[in-house]
Amino acid sequence: MNLNLCAIALLLFGSLSGAQSRAVDIVDDSNDVDNSIETEEVPQSQSKHRNRAFEDDWLKFTKTPPNKMQQAPGATLEIVCEMMGSQVPSIQWIVGHMPLSEIDNLETNSITEDAPTAIVRVRSVHIVDHMLSEPRIYTCIGRTGSKTIYASTVVHPSHADQELGSLIVPEKQYQGPQKPRIIYTEKTHLDLMGSTIMLPCKVHARPHAKITWRNNEDKEIVQSHRFKVLPTGDLLIADLKWEDMGNYKCIAHNAVGRDSADTFVYPVLKED
Repeated sequence: MNLNLCAIALLLFGSLSGAQSRAVDIVDDSNDVDNSIETEEVPQSQSKHRNRAFEDDWLKFTKTPPNKMQQAPGATLEIVCEMMGSQVPSIQWIVGHMPLSEIDNLETNSITEDAPTAIVRVRSVHIVDHMLSEPRIYTCIGRTGSKTIYASTVVHPSHADQELGSLIVPEKQYQGPQKPRIIYTEKTHLDLMGSTIMLPCKVHARPHAKITWRNNEDKEIVQSHRFKVLPTGDLLIADLKWEDMGNYKCIAHNAVGRDSADTFVYPVLKED
């Protein structure tokens, strides 16, 4: 176990003594913050040895989406979900009811970063940019290693839409341009010096938004052998160094507006 990494995580996130939590039905609207699912452990003889900062996977919400939200007439609604854990947690959203038994088999096309020594706090925003004709459940599901947690939000249609009743076309998308909204980013990323890390910046916009990054000296990042802004908008930092510590800003802009998000990078010294 890397004690330096562990100590920093505890300072940033608080005690992990309550990390073990119970599993409940995903369609329960109570939205228990500690919802979790423990998958069956792989026998040690079959597990792949990796240099882990923690002996066990851990994952906790740092910001849980609200139990209920009311859609305003014609307005875009944002549901925010944040979590922190070992490795690089992945977040995905599902719409509607899903039995608890189906969560473990839920497929995702997201590509997760293999970063066994990292401690990361991620933020995901689900955009509802269409009119609802009935209440709908949106569930944020987080995963890292053997750990899965989730929380659900029930979004109710606007009162004006409810009054129109049958005149509403379900799931009708709002028309026209939309300013950029950064929907997936990392708030904090800790990893060992010498590691290669990727800072995501996923954007919802219409028309397409241009993405730029600013470094820990508030200068625009230009491509180099260690810093690369990928076509996806993500920032790749190779051979992480102590002087890389600081705040990195992703900026997305189009003709309608702009949005930005900060990620604090903390390089950690390797133990001998």
